[in-house]
Order: sequence, then C-alpha cells, then structure tokens
Amino acid sequence: MWDQSSDQGGWNLRFLRNFNDWEVGMVGDLLLKLRGFRPSLEEDSVSWKGGKSGKFKLKKAYSCLVNPMDTVFPEKCIWVDRVPTKVAFFAWEATWGKVLTLDRLQRRGWQLPNCCFLCGCAEESVNHVLIHCIVTRALWELVLGLVGVKWVFPESVKEVLFSWRGHWVGKKRKKIWKAIPLRIFWTVWKERNRLAFKGGEIHRQKLKNFLVCNLWGWARLDIGDNSLSLLGFLEWLAAT
Repeated sequence: MWDQSSDQGGWNLRFLRNFNDWEVGMVGDLLLKLRGFRPSLEEDSVSWKGGKSGKFKLKKAYSCLVNPMDTVFPEKCIWVDRVPTKVAFFAWEATWGKVLTLDRLQRRGWQLPNCCFLCGCAEESVNHVLIHCIVTRALWELVLGLVGVKWVFPESVKEVLFSWRGHWVGKKRKKIWKAIPLRIFWTVWKERNRLAFKGGEIHRQKLKNFLVCNLWGWARLDIGDNSLSLLGFLEWLAAT
C-alpha cells in the first residue's frame, strides 16, 4: 500500500508469506515498476471503459452488447473429426495455458523445483513441454521430415495451431495433418506424466514409434482401409 507518512510518500508492501527463491526476481521487478507510479490523492471516481469519454451512454452500451469483441482462438484446429474428446480437451487447455505444469504449480504456492521431466535441461512450462523441449522437438521434426518440410516453430501452443496449415498435403491427407499437433501434444503429455508420477527413463525411439503407429491406426480408420501397411501409410503421408 502507499504510505504518505513521509514528505514524498512511498510504497510499503506487506506480503503474507516469505518468498521462494524463484520469486525474489519477480518481486524486484514489481518494486522497480511501482517506483515510477504515484497514486492520486484526489477522491476516487467511477469511469466506464466502454466509451472514450469515460461516461456511460446507453447507445454505446447497446452497441457493445450487440457486437461483442471476438476472442481469437483456434477452435477449428482443436475440434477435429475423429480426434478423441480427451485429446481435444487437453489441446484446448494447453492453448489457454491452463495445463498444470510445474511453473503453474509454483505460481499457486507449491514449493517445487522446476525442471522438465523430459529433457532435464530447462524449466517446465506448457510451451516448453509441447513445443520447445528437445525430446518433443524430435517428434515434430520426425513428422516434418516425412513430408519434407522445414518449419520455424512459433513460441506458443496457440500460434502453432494457427500456423499448422499444410496446404501442400492435399484434401485426402488434410484431416490427418490437422490432427498431428493434437496427437503430438497428447503423446508428449502422457510420457511426461509417466515420468512425473512413476519415474523411470525416457525411451525416445519408443516415443517416436508410438506416435507414428498412433497416426497410422487413425489414418486407417479415417480412410477406411484396414489393409494399409505402415510403410504404405508413410508413403501416403509423404505424397504430394
């Protein structure tokens, strides 16, 4: 809170608990930002953000209700035909950043060391686990290599889904292509949870095999050809 006891006044913040080591830097940033702000000593007033003048107007309020601002969200890239509901829901949560990774648990007050269960090289966040981790990146590069594509990875899960166009794959492979990010997300998250709750070592080749076989089984179901071999599926996916 603001303390006006001195001539110039100053911020006197009282926190309910001691800081974790990883929070000290953030508190320092907060204090640095507050240094340049000084609250007004004038009486508080009500301001309506729906209009530029700050005054409530019925006409403007009606316009806001009739034409609400749309939130840009890649729902069409998440709710894909034949993708299991639990996989789509996980992608939905990941896009909103609601997956309980270690960084989010720390922000909730859990005193946990933050280290990625997959690579052990970086702090865990939803974008790291599902996109940037070296273990996850190998799965992305495997799929991109099958179709001969080079791709600059976006920063976030939402940006990945928006950018995953695949115009070159053709109509027959479009559904499979759209589901690949969702399948990678789910495969990686299941492996992450296995390591987090059961421990053990990560087997990268098995992870790659599981992803490819998962896509293969889904492709056979989608195109209605149970006789499609794994080699035939890889050739079919790579065809232009």
